[in-house]
Amino acid sequence: MHVAGLILARGGSKGIRLKNLALLKGTPLLLWSLKTMSQSRGLTSIWVSSDHDDILELAHQNGAQIHRRSAESSSDGASSLDAINEFLDSHSEVDVVALIQCTSPFVRVAHLNEALAKMTSGCYDSVFSVTRSHSLRWMQLEPNETEVDVANTEEIRAVNFDPHCRPKRQDWNGDLVENGAFYLSSVQLLRRGLIQGGKISFVEMSAAHSIDIDTAYDLWLAGQQASYFGFEPDGDSGDVNHLQRC
Repeated sequence: MHVAGLILARGGSKGIRLKNLALLKGTPLLLWSLKTMSQSRGLTSIWVSSDHDDILELAHQNGAQIHRRSAESSSDGASSLDAINEFLDSHSEVDVVALIQCTSPFVRVAHLNEALAKMTSGCYDSVFSVTRSHSLRWMQLEPNETEVDVANTEEIRAVNFDPHCRPKRQDWNGDLVENGAFYLSSVQLLRRGLIQGGKISFVEMSAAHSIDIDTAYDLWLAGQQASYFGFEPDGDSGDVNHLQRC
């Protein structure tokens, strides 16, 4: 089974210019992910797909294979699925794509190894990363969904709990929420236009590991977390368990 680790890193990021090359503790975000991927067990090949020369050069210098994305798959309107399938058009040898987001720099080797073990077991068609949330969620209703009787009109509705019996945090397991760090999918699933589907499993990551960098504030916050928890771009360091021991 050929499992291709793939980073999609276009040059046209909006929130932070050349976000994939932004420095976190002096190391570009791209290298945080590449170092973790290089130490994981189960990736047959490691690729960076980009339309930007500086990103492709850095990837090549650090041992990754490179795929030059087309202008179409690098546009603001293109989806990750579009870019993945463009990559697959040139790589028929691939059976599974492990999409790793380098804007989630605190993915550890253990997280990837767990996902890869599940995916290569043959039991699953897709595996992705989640974090656990105990947030009580509400949905805003559209005007045509509200009651005709103005006196009884509701504008929002509880989604994951009963307002008449609000749960205590310690009394429920919470919800599993995608954190966007990685998605492993079979090629058959991807060719059907799906990243998740078939037999699905997940890898749970702590909230501290789950930051997704999209803005300058996110990058600053990641720097604070990296210093506090001892995260380094080695794919293995950092201790979030001490919070539970305090």
